[in-house]
Amino acid sequence: MKTEVKVLFAAQHIPGGLEAVFGPAGIPMDVAEVQDFTLQRKRQIRVNLTLDETDKRLSVLLDLLKTHGISWLERRYDCFTDEELESTRLLVMWYDVNAEVFAGPRVGTTYDVSEACNRCGAGARQTSAMIIDGEYLHRLEGRRAAATCYDDMLVDEKLAGTLAESGLIGISFRGVFAAFEKRGHIQLPWRQICATHTMPPLSPRSTGIEGDELCSCGRSGFLGQAEVPLRLVYRASDLVDIRDVNVTWEWFGDFHFEGDVSDALFPSPLFLVTPKVWRIFRDAGVTGFDWIPIQVVDE
Repeated sequence: MKTEVKVLFAAQHIPGGLEAVFGPAGIPMDVAEVQDFTLQRKRQIRVNLTLDETDKRLSVLLDLLKTHGISWLERRYDCFTDEELESTRLLVMWYDVNAEVFAGPRVGTTYDVSEACNRCGAGARQTSAMIIDGEYLHRLEGRRAAATCYDDMLVDEKLAGTLAESGLIGISFRGVFAAFEKRGHIQLPWRQICATHTMPPLSPRSTGIEGDELCSCGRSGFLGQAEVPLRLVYRASDLVDIRDVNVTWEWFGDFHFEGDVSDALFPSPLFLVTPKVWRIFRDAGVTGFDWIPIQVVDE
């Protein structure tokens, strides 16, 4: 495992330009993604750079940015080899948020909230096919798998068939429809992956998540921390009843729920899958996902 750091900043106000910080830091210009454009008649230079956490050039660069009064955004995440992914018990299935489709309660998907928290909706149980906004269909083009804004996992029919025939435990499927204002609902050649097993609560040793503003139920309001890698930790005893497809007891993200499902903003659990699922996705050429091994401790 190695930890990488993604640094994003604007360089248009640096005296001498980007070279004034990259040069002294020893960073070649071609290792960064640089967007140079005009917005409202003003030049903008956006820089996206990724370096290893142990790279000495990183601290030099950040010191130079600080000297020039330039603020930046920082995201840290772990990277794993295939061998490390193979050897873990469970993997967090994390999808690219920039490619998600808008779906869920506000588009017409229905839920049973009789046993859910009446303040945040955690524990809401889906009762219909997944309905996605038709305006987001273009995000499915050229993909074998995707996710909704609520981290519902979607796969095309062929991949769903492979998953169904693989002998996976704890997986089920729902249909997927696109909703259009004038054309109504149209069924898509996609399927939603559903988990039948919910994990016990995480170990408090987990990092990369914030819980400062939890719902009173204690189950939702968890948020990610960009500056800390996501590392979910479970006790060895928590893994006794795992399936190939599971969801966390904790629900992540913002929420707004006042009893009306059609106007709800639900948090959502994370998907945790065995390496068997990862291998099927890998062999199918699926891209767009990060796979993060959980950590196990004896407590």
